[in-house]
Amino acid sequence: MKTRQAHWLKYFSEPGLIGPLETANTVGSAGGGCGDHVRIYLRINGDTIEEAAFLASGCPAAIAGASACAQLVAGKDFLKAAQITGAVLARHLQDLPEKRSSCLDLTIAALANAIENYERDQGLFVDGSELTIAAMSGGVDSAIAAALLHQQGEQPLGITLRLHDFAESGARACCAPEDIADARAIAAKIGFPHLVIDMRDEFSAEVIDHFCKSYLSGQTPNPCVECNRRIRFDHFLKKARDFGASHLATGHYVGIREKPNGNFEVVRARDLGKDQSYMFWAATQEVLKSFRAPLGEMTKKEVRELARELSLDVAEKPDSQDVCFVPDGDYARFVTESTGHRPTPGSIINIDGEKIGDHKGLIHYTVGQRRGLEISSPDPLYVLNLDMRENVLRVGGKSDLYRKNFLVSDLNIIDVKAGQGSFNAEVMIRYNSPLVKARVEPIAAERANIELEESFGPIAPGQSAVFYSENVLLGGGIIE
Repeated sequence: MKTRQAHWLKYFSEPGLIGPLETANTVGSAGGGCGDHVRIYLRINGDTIEEAAFLASGCPAAIAGASACAQLVAGKDFLKAAQITGAVLARHLQDLPEKRSSCLDLTIAALANAIENYERDQGLFVDGSELTIAAMSGGVDSAIAAALLHQQGEQPLGITLRLHDFAESGARACCAPEDIADARAIAAKIGFPHLVIDMRDEFSAEVIDHFCKSYLSGQTPNPCVECNRRIRFDHFLKKARDFGASHLATGHYVGIREKPNGNFEVVRARDLGKDQSYMFWAATQEVLKSFRAPLGEMTKKEVRELARELSLDVAEKPDSQDVCFVPDGDYARFVTESTGHRPTPGSIINIDGEKIGDHKGLIHYTVGQRRGLEISSPDPLYVLNLDMRENVLRVGGKSDLYRKNFLVSDLNIIDVKAGQGSFNAEVMIRYNSPLVKARVEPIAAERANIELEESFGPIAPGQSAVFYSENVLLGGGIIE
């Protein structure tokens, strides 16, 4: 008696749409440690995948999955194709053994890479007039922000930005390859399409280069602030508008609300321990009218609870804490390797002008630093100033860090009334630092003098000083 061949094996023994595809205008590939490799060829025209083909090697399940994928996406709107998951392929293959289902993930990755490559090289056509772009990092916060939009009857389009190639697996930083995979899985679980947009060039030029130049000039930059103002508020928002979408939603803990006069204001989140309004000081009215922040009234505990209710795998995923492109935290190493700069040792000088030691290169220090000075002293010493011209590190006691006056550049005022002249505010001098009462006096285009009521320190050049009135964000600037 002849044994009936399993349905899924037909896609292996009699595969259709075998590549390469000469008319393809994009190709995506993915490989696994087991030796499997999948390549997906697509010819996209407008918003439709008009033709598809595949090449695959390795186990029968990987080859069958690639064959099934090519047949499924041919003729489809690419947003519908972007919703195809390993589970969809498994159902199409009908009787694929569950233990082989992980082989299908390579095909899904190859398909996603093909669409990503097309968007990077030629630009996707998306009719986003009824869509809300959901920025997805692969973490629990952006997952729930997107889920809330979906629950409210909106049509999210999940987008994850590919920003760099420095991430390490397991590091507590965002933007690693597994984060992109997590974001794709979240979108599939909730039920909306997901795309990856390659912005590595923009991120390198406007965040990484700025980070390196700032360190080499003796400043202490905040790359998360720069990512918001230069990538999310600019390039990402432009991409959303190119797609025709009305709004861009993120998983930030912040409130954005419209005032009676039609302007928008930013307010601190209900969960002050997670509040991220500090990162929004550079937002303009034009930016805010297009931004959504669904988590403004939620606590982190509530976000994780909802993720558990939705059975999302990222419910317990740790928050990212490191600078994403320097996951090991060694900023000096990163800057020297990225720029070719070689630190020059020099003198350490105390407040009396006396040399008390030698430093190993100013790039290794930041204002307020105590550890790593390698100086014997009866009292703790802190970095007060990096004199780049003289290559001198100036140190002193903790009280020497405190001051009442400083300047900011790149001044941005969100509240129009506050922008009409000098105003009183509470100032946050670094992320999550205590608020300090101050007088803000604009003195020139995009510059202001900050006069604190009480001395505060350390005040590090390159960090952001952010202005509040009660819980309302007024604006901010970069400390000089």
